[in-house]
Amino acid sequence: MNAIGENLVKFDGLYNFRDIGGFITNDGRVMKKGMLFRSDELSRLSVKDIDIFNDFNIKLICDLRTDQERISKPSKILSEQAIKVKNISIQDRSQEFTRFEFFKFLVSKSNSVNFERMMKEMYYNMAFINNSKINEVITLLSKQNHLPALIHCTGGKDRTGFISALIQLLVGVPYHKVMEEYLYSNHLIEPKMKKVEKMIKWMSLFQVSSEKIKPMLEVREEYLDDVYYEIIKQYGDIENYLYEGCGIKKECLSTLKNMLLE
Repeated sequence: MNAIGENLVKFDGLYNFRDIGGFITNDGRVMKKGMLFRSDELSRLSVKDIDIFNDFNIKLICDLRTDQERISKPSKILSEQAIKVKNISIQDRSQEFTRFEFFKFLVSKSNSVNFERMMKEMYYNMAFINNSKINEVITLLSKQNHLPALIHCTGGKDRTGFISALIQLLVGVPYHKVMEEYLYSNHLIEPKMKKVEKMIKWMSLFQVSSEKIKPMLEVREEYLDDVYYEIIKQYGDIENYLYEGCGIKKECLSTLKNMLLE
């Protein structure tokens, strides 16, 4: 029913905003559109963007960024604007540094750092160490007065992509569709990541090559595959993982599914 990219919304100051619904589930139902959205950070919204944003009637924003990220790029959408904003920091190694710390890290460890391993460790930590944060997000989303809602981090690709995938899988969107939708971030964030790549090369005094940086600037099939198949191995399915592994109440999971399906 839903073609990848069909849910994209054009903004001046957002690269990666889209609806995560509209997909047919394994049992032939449909994940509703207009209920859950995902995006990159909200610091660059224009006046026109804010008008477009307000049209979605979003009641809750789950900001997955660290304190450092929020300080460096404050959101243009604040709680005072009748939208509840919840800061639920999911750690991202690539975002933990100040700019100066990152410069020192790149220059001193440019030969030894493995960005692909760093990203895989981050996904493992999201899935198996940050369980309480996943609990917090899903529990908040299960309250009817919190929908429609937006989930976002800095690039809207890894932390946001993982949480979005979990929700789509919970309601029964087939894994191959979830993967397609997850990988679509690469197309949307490419212009932004080109700028980041250039900045990192300058900061490392050109000691870090484009190829070496690449794993940090894109989403990859294996990032999601590795944690998904480990979750299935340990818990059998996503719902059981969210219940047993993340401690989310069964009624929360059931309520969320009912609200998101038609």
